[in-house]
Amino acid sequence: MTKINKLEIILNRKAGNGESLRIWKTIKHFLKKNDIDFQIHTTQKNGDGVRIAQELADHLEVNTKILVLGGDGTLNQSVNGVKNSKNPNTPLAYIPAGSGNDFSRGIKLHHIKPLILLQDILSMENPRLIDIGKATFPKQTKYFVNNIGIGLDANTVYTTNHSKRKDFLNKMKLGTLAYVSSLVKVIKEQGAFPLTVITDDGIKKFDQAYIVSATNHPYFGGGVAIDPLATPFDGKLDLVVVNKITGMTFVKLFSKLLTNGSHLQDENVWHTQTKSFTLSSLHDEYGQMDGEELKPQEFEINFEVSSHPFWLPIEK
Repeated sequence: MTKINKLEIILNRKAGNGESLRIWKTIKHFLKKNDIDFQIHTTQKNGDGVRIAQELADHLEVNTKILVLGGDGTLNQSVNGVKNSKNPNTPLAYIPAGSGNDFSRGIKLHHIKPLILLQDILSMENPRLIDIGKATFPKQTKYFVNNIGIGLDANTVYTTNHSKRKDFLNKMKLGTLAYVSSLVKVIKEQGAFPLTVITDDGIKKFDQAYIVSATNHPYFGGGVAIDPLATPFDGKLDLVVVNKITGMTFVKLFSKLLTNGSHLQDENVWHTQTKSFTLSSLHDEYGQMDGEELKPQEFEINFEVSSHPFWLPIEK
C-alpha cells in the first residue's frame, strides 16, 4: 500500500438513510487499525459539500487524498467545490453510500465492497480521468457526474425526494423501487413541452418533449438505464429525448426502458452522442442534476463534456 500522510473525508451522515454511517464505522475502524491519519468533515446542510471541498482543494497538503463518502448528490457538490477552487484538477476519491449510487454503477464499481474500494484508493499512485458533464446556465456553470434531466425524470426525482416511502424503501435497500413507484405516480401529471436542441449537425425542435436526459453514463433513478449506450470514457455526452405518448404505447416503451434498453430504437425516442449541445425549454419545468432538484424554470443550458481525475479503479 502506497504511504499517504492523511485522508480528508467529506461525510454526508444522512446519505442512504443511514447507510453512510454504517459504512463510515467500518472504514474508521480500518483507518485506526492501520494508523492512517484522517480528518472528518461532516456536511450539515445543502451546499456544505461545495464549501468543504473547495476549502480542502485550496489548501491540500502533499500526499493527502480527499475522500467523499455519501451519495451522488454529495459527490456532485464535492466536484463543484473542487472545480471552484484554486486547484480545480484536485483528484477525488469516492465511496458510494447513497440510495441511488448511479455514478458508481456507471463506472462499474457498485459491486465492490467499501473496504476493498478503500484499499484500492489508498494504494493508487496516479488518479484516472473520468468524463463529467459541464452545464453552463445563463448565470452560472455547474458540473455533473450523472445527468441533468428536464420533465418526467425531474418531476419523479422531486416526488421521490418528498415521499415518505423513500426512507422506508432505502432501509429495505430498495431505493430504485422508490424512484419507479414515484415515476408511475407522475406519468399522468407531467405534461409535454416544447424543446429546442442545437448540435453541430443543426437545430432539432420538439413540440411534445416529455423526458429529457443529458447523461454521462447509462443510469438514473438508482439503476434505470435511460441510455445503455452512454459511457463516461468516450469523451462525449449523450442526450435522450422522449416525446409525450400515452396508453399502451407508453407502457410498451416503459417496459423496454426497464428491461432490454431497446427503447432507444423506438420512433418516439431521439438520441445523440456528441461533445457539446444546447437545450432550450421555454416552459417552466422540473429539473434535476445528479438527483438533486433544480427549481421549476425555463431552461437554457449549454452542455460540454469535461473530465476530472478520480482516485478510483476503473473497469472500462
